[in-house]
Amino acid sequence: MSLGILFYLTIHIVINSMKMILIRQMTEMEIKTITLPTRQIEVEVYAPAQSSEKTPAILLLHELFGILDVYREDAQDLANRGYLVYVPNLFSGGAVKYCIRAMVSKAGRINSADSEVNQEIHVLLDALKVDPRSNGRLGMLGQCLTGGYVIQMAKREDMLAPVVYHHSLGIEGAGVPKKESLDRVRILQGHWSTVDPFCPATKRNKLIQQLGDRVEAYTYNMPHGFRSVSRGLPEAKVVWQRTVDFFDRELKQNA
Repeated sequence: MSLGILFYLTIHIVINSMKMILIRQMTEMEIKTITLPTRQIEVEVYAPAQSSEKTPAILLLHELFGILDVYREDAQDLANRGYLVYVPNLFSGGAVKYCIRAMVSKAGRINSADSEVNQEIHVLLDALKVDPRSNGRLGMLGQCLTGGYVIQMAKREDMLAPVVYHHSLGIEGAGVPKKESLDRVRILQGHWSTVDPFCPATKRNKLIQQLGDRVEAYTYNMPHGFRSVSRGLPEAKVVWQRTVDFFDRELKQNA
């Protein structure tokens, strides 16, 4: 990763940390700490207002720039629709340190099932599933840096609604090591850009080919960053509506 990207990332983290103080004051968002195998991580929790019933639960993962306010808006929108949402700060303990683990280590780069970062996602999903407000029905959304994690988590029997946006990792094949099978993936919804240097068409097409009719695949003629830099584009609204419809169908209607 170049020094320019690291500097840009650092600036975003500092600015976002300042904004987070204001967000906490304006919402009923809860902050909880979850213990992972090698560290502790802060998780923002968004829950349906004034609901005593257990609800489906969604793990919402941020992109390279950490937890931005736009992701908080998405989490709140999902909570308003009746979902319990966890938004983990994967950069707890340092953004650069995390990116080194995710992008520099071989297991991270190729998105190996047993990589340290994927094991952390398993722990987060397990914690979300047993949250007293959760009914145990799990969904997930990952994008860019975290999109590949969704493919690995889609192998879980309890992952009912996995959604991936333009996965940049892993760098091999379809986004997982070539030696790893995707036979255990039951369903996946995927959204990709046709003009994306971080997730080229070859990677996307390999994943679609391997999954066959188990993937709902959509492509869009807009840049990478569907919920961030491209958020205001008309097609980004289509992406979000399809995502929400998928969650509703798989986590509520098919219950």
